[in-house]
Amino acid sequence: MLQILLVDDEHYVVDDLTIAFPWEEFGIGKVHQAYSGVQAAQILQEHPVDILITDIAMPGMNGLELVGLVKEHHPHTKCILLTGFSDFEYAVEALKHGVLEYLVKPLDQSQLRATLHATVTKIHEELSMAASLDLAKLAFREHLPLLKDKLLSELVQGKKFRPDELADKMNHYQISIHEQEVVHLVLVRLEERFTNYGSDSQLLFEYAVINIAEEIFGDSFVVWQCRDPYEYLVFLLKYKEEGKGLSPEQVLKQLNNKADQLHYNVNEYLKGGISVVVSNPGLFTQDVRKMYEDAVYALKQQVGSRQGYLLSVGGRPQQAQVQPLRILYEPPTLIHLLETGQWEGYKERLARIQQEYDSWEGCSEEYFEEIRSLLLSSFHYIAHKNQKLLSDLVGYERMHKSSFRSMEQLMRWGEELAELLKDQLETDTQTNQQKIIQEISSFLDVSYANASLQTVADHVSLHPSYVSRLFKQVTGSSISDYIHKLKMERALAQLRDSDAKVYEISEQLGYSNSQYFIKVFKDEFGMTPQDYREKTGVK
Repeated sequence: MLQILLVDDEHYVVDDLTIAFPWEEFGIGKVHQAYSGVQAAQILQEHPVDILITDIAMPGMNGLELVGLVKEHHPHTKCILLTGFSDFEYAVEALKHGVLEYLVKPLDQSQLRATLHATVTKIHEELSMAASLDLAKLAFREHLPLLKDKLLSELVQGKKFRPDELADKMNHYQISIHEQEVVHLVLVRLEERFTNYGSDSQLLFEYAVINIAEEIFGDSFVVWQCRDPYEYLVFLLKYKEEGKGLSPEQVLKQLNNKADQLHYNVNEYLKGGISVVVSNPGLFTQDVRKMYEDAVYALKQQVGSRQGYLLSVGGRPQQAQVQPLRILYEPPTLIHLLETGQWEGYKERLARIQQEYDSWEGCSEEYFEEIRSLLLSSFHYIAHKNQKLLSDLVGYERMHKSSFRSMEQLMRWGEELAELLKDQLETDTQTNQQKIIQEISSFLDVSYANASLQTVADHVSLHPSYVSRLFKQVTGSSISDYIHKLKMERALAQLRDSDAKVYEISEQLGYSNSQYFIKVFKDEFGMTPQDYREKTGVK
């Protein structure tokens, strides 16, 4: 239950308000009374007051001074000013002090009710947000290892980040590695004995290997690890004392010694073999993907199916004459860009593909066909996922165009088909959104009295936040405003066409009490419901 403090040097104001007002209706369980600013300050020191209602004009410490004291020492307490002066200057000064509301004597009970309702709602919202923030912080700490794992996995697979975005992630994830710092990469493959167990047991073995690696490497290196798509363990390491003693060759030698120790300890304590590949050093982040690919290449080409090997990459493996077009498959992939509607990102990727293609020497027809095939398969996937045939969306002739004289023509074809897909899919989306809005409107026309955002979301089986954004985007009005408009329209009709009592109409419209309905009606139309009846000649 909340606590409130009433302050006024006129005792009867405080005493009458304490006794006569139904505080419990607003979740207020304790009402404190003070007859001066000094007395109020003492009560604030002794009790956790949630709401302060204070007069302005008091001897000694006036209301504005009291509010200033509250904002300095009790910032969570909500302040409401009560005064016999209605001068605008007082209201302006009060707002400067962070006062929520400004009430004028003699006090209007309905206005106090409305003010308290808004204040209590704000308090509960802040408490809910604080609880959500605490839960989010706890969840973040619990999921930090997974977040770090995911980020490194994305980097070794070639995902690009803006420098500021990556630096922000590294800072939040508490990873002390920065751009252009020298790093090493160690690749670990668990061998057959470990993989013969079930997936749960294998994860436990991986966890044990990671713990051993962190213990061995951690005294000299910053250790950051992940599990890659091949189910290898990848360790990115930064020497902690760089520039303070050992040369790069000595650091690499120390790293190889520790890798040998890891190899031995896993066999000794876990009774299972691992193969380990140690990369040459590189710069973070520009060389990370290449270091990882070299390590995987060395593991497959030099170790293969043999087990329990320790390998240090002594210079990068000789590059094969035929290289994969990595830019076609780096995350986010072309399919992902199309699937998520990142049309500009898709165009940028095409431009990068063309730029890289132009820089290749001896590009064959196979490379050209690989690009075309990947583009076409991406379009097929997006069309079929949206339950459409690609030929219906872009036309059979465009889809099967096969004669391209240059990469520029191929890229223009790729952009053209993407634009056609975008237009068709956005039209379908707008049609579906209109159907949802019509369904919501039909529901509210019948159930407006007891409707809320949650009931509307339940009716259309969508998340409340999505429903709220969609309704506002399409109609230009929030759902609460739409419900309010419906209620006011029904109120006018009831008052004009029926002889129902005002309190009966209030109940039919879903208002908790008739006084609040009267206030809302008056705010909307500038007159009370009874005034409206008299004006329209309805008895």
